[in-house]
Amino acid sequence: MGTDSVTEIASETAPKNDESASEDEAGSRTRTATIRTPDPHLWGPRCLALSAVIPPLMMLREILRYPQMHFFDYWWVLLAITRPDGSLRPEALLGFRNEHPFVLPSLLFWLSARFGHGLNQPLGLMILAFGVGCVLLVWAMLPSSLDRWQRAGLVLATSTLVFNPHGIHNYVRSMSGASWILAMLLVLAALFAVQRKHPGLAVLAGLLASISYGTSFAVWPALALTSWLRGDRRRWVVTPLAVGFVVVAAWFLLRGPQGGGGGSPTDDPAQAMLAGLSMLGMQWTGTEPAIALLAGVLGIALLALHVPQFLTTDVRRAGAPWWGLGLYALGCAVMISGSRAAFGEGAGLQSRYNSMAAALWIAVLVVVVTWPRWPSVRLVAVGTTVVATVALGAPMAQSVRNDAPNQELLAVGAKVGATDTFTDRFPDPERLLPRLRALGHYPFSPEFSLGCGDGVEVGSRIDTARWRTPSVESYREPLPNGWDVQLNVENDEIHGGSRVLKGWAISGIDRARCVAVLDPSGTVVGGGVVNIPRADAEAATVGVEIGLGYQALAPANAKTLRVAFRFPDGWWARPLTENPKVKS
Repeated sequence: MGTDSVTEIASETAPKNDESASEDEAGSRTRTATIRTPDPHLWGPRCLALSAVIPPLMMLREILRYPQMHFFDYWWVLLAITRPDGSLRPEALLGFRNEHPFVLPSLLFWLSARFGHGLNQPLGLMILAFGVGCVLLVWAMLPSSLDRWQRAGLVLATSTLVFNPHGIHNYVRSMSGASWILAMLLVLAALFAVQRKHPGLAVLAGLLASISYGTSFAVWPALALTSWLRGDRRRWVVTPLAVGFVVVAAWFLLRGPQGGGGGSPTDDPAQAMLAGLSMLGMQWTGTEPAIALLAGVLGIALLALHVPQFLTTDVRRAGAPWWGLGLYALGCAVMISGSRAAFGEGAGLQSRYNSMAAALWIAVLVVVVTWPRWPSVRLVAVGTTVVATVALGAPMAQSVRNDAPNQELLAVGAKVGATDTFTDRFPDPERLLPRLRALGHYPFSPEFSLGCGDGVEVGSRIDTARWRTPSVESYREPLPNGWDVQLNVENDEIHGGSRVLKGWAISGIDRARCVAVLDPSGTVVGGGVVNIPRADAEAATVGVEIGLGYQALAPANAKTLRVAFRFPDGWWARPLTENPKVKS
């Protein structure tokens, strides 16, 4: 009886235990599934925020495609801060460039020349990192009251504005970003320091910005306004203004002779307003100053519209850095209007000014999105800014890309000592070239190449026995398939110490892959660039490729030369006249 009773109890109890265990396991699986399943509400904002990496990646591609030869102001600064042996003149770092304090950019130039072979692309990568720093600082300063979608949208918009195609000049021509993007990074760092209650660090960042470029002087009233809106102690409102006064006074006394140039009157208020306001709105047009001016006015109006709400609500403290950033952009516009108005109606639409326009529109977007009314409309405004400003930047970006062959040709000219056609962008070669050689600076560094392969480099001696010469007047060769090889030299001129060649070449349906100039011994004495668009030649031939044009340089004193081209089917060469035209 007792045994049966125990057996019955066991038989009744066992299924219950199994059922309980099953329920526990199911509950455990449910909890595990709940933990492991991502919240679908987070994926959207995260993906949107992650898309902010696209603009810098696109700019990275542009940097890596652009020539290694530095551009314009870099050469004047390098001449000023180095001795003939390439060593640094530290006192020269305190000098000015076009009236601007230029200490930090000058130091970056010398570091590039001394330790980076003077390559444009590595310095461009550093400028890209500065731009990423700008985006991260904006992200860190965004008001905590914003929801995930708002924060993600503003981070994407900031990345788009900082790495906008309008501003391609600052990245692919790294000498420009070394001042403009660095200055913006330091200004944002100063505002961030004020927000995080580190006024001393804010003043330090402001000082560093002020020795990066003169437009950064606008950081001082921006810091004062930010501190005042935050309700900080009076001394931290007054201190930036006092330091800024000392900085500007020192600049005024030390800057030396004023620059000049341009053909429009600088005392014309309308011309000055056009330059400043169009600069603020440049990201909203391709090439039209009038549209840029209207966009600049609209940006200022949007800020003005929100002034009452931000002065009377609890968002005043959170919005302080953005009003400071907006004031910084307006200060920059005032300085641009005063200094660049003489250069005509398009003076404000310079690619290098993109960072200052970006500062205004970042401030506008944060202020607009932070205000609670009509949130969906405001997010649409963010999306519109992202799409429109990128698309409208295409013409400006293309104009910068179109100049790349000139930089490649300048590198060849510097290598062979034929720079007479580049006096506007390569000053005083008698003084500059020895410095480049002493530093191992590009194009006197291992990175330089004509891009021909086969060992065809400046100074090398080539066995040209297998190279072919066209049979018809040495420039045309009929091919068995009915197509021709044509090696056209349309311009062959002497410019000072440089021999300049221009024309187009094709073999069958293919363009040339490189061009080189050789002397009678087979020594490479010159070279140039290919893949230059020539619509006339492309229309007159059966080629399927664009870019049939070329330009080449060689020293003027070299005689009995040949110009040679590498095609997919091999090398073709033709002799040059022994009596080139002399350009007066």
